[in-house]
Amino acid sequence: MRRTTIRTVGVLLGTLALVVTTTGVANAASFSYGAYEGGGWGYWQQDPGADPRPFQGGTAPGDAIAACDMEADGWGIEVRLDIGRNGSIDRKVSTRGHAAEYCSGWASGDITPEGTPVRVWVVKVNGTTDYHPVYKDGTA
Repeated sequence: MRRTTIRTVGVLLGTLALVVTTTGVANAASFSYGAYEGGGWGYWQQDPGADPRPFQGGTAPGDAIAACDMEADGWGIEVRLDIGRNGSIDRKVSTRGHAAEYCSGWASGDITPEGTPVRVWVVKVNGTTDYHPVYKDGTA
């Protein structure tokens, strides 16, 4: 129990550091972004590289989104991708139906041309309820 608590605190502090360092960057290449009031976060992976999700390892594909739910609070985390920032959701992943601590797989597919604007939404979800969606902009 203590080891899990220490690991969870470490992961959360690391994530906080990522969020703090990326929130002011309008077009960050790859980033994580926390859900409103905590509990989990979403990921945008612009180019293939090391998998940034906790407890995963391996590599992550490019032009991809993933969700992580780290708190057993009854809410899941859903990540939605709006390619072109036109208000249309083109891709989504969710932790629905899984107990925390859980990270979804990646939803990916090449987005062309390079530099296409994207909006990554991170939403707390419970059944058909969405709670306080937040977003961060990036580029493909």
